[in-house]
Amino acid sequence: MLHAVAIAIHVLAAVLAVGVVGAIPITARLGQKAAGPTAATEGILRALLGATQLGLGLMLLTGVLLDFSVAGGFHRMRWFQLSIVVLVVLGAALGRARAALRRGGADALGQVERWGWVGCASVGVVTLLMQLKPLF
Repeated sequence: MLHAVAIAIHVLAAVLAVGVVGAIPITARLGQKAAGPTAATEGILRALLGATQLGLGLMLLTGVLLDFSVAGGFHRMRWFQLSIVVLVVLGAALGRARAALRRGGADALGQVERWGWVGCASVGVVTLLMQLKPLF
């Protein structure tokens, strides 16, 4: 039962929270093309970054629960270990994007966009690792 609930929450967090990571660089790019950083753009980016970071926390928690539900069987597998590393990279990228937004400045949205694309790539890598897990 724990396994099924953990998977359901894991997928919901992936789709509803981490799934919005692609909106971060797109919003930053649109903000750059408009009049530069505006309060509205910054507010949207803060909300997207917050939702994605919350989703990452849920992904980590449910990943631990999934590993627990199979008596630690996942943490010995290479795909799971690599996913944890990429999860840390994703968290760092989102943290850097949030810091750039907080600092402001002429290139703040450019930095948010770049870190947002790193986040997108990280989500793609984790998705591939989870789908190709028998190969690892």
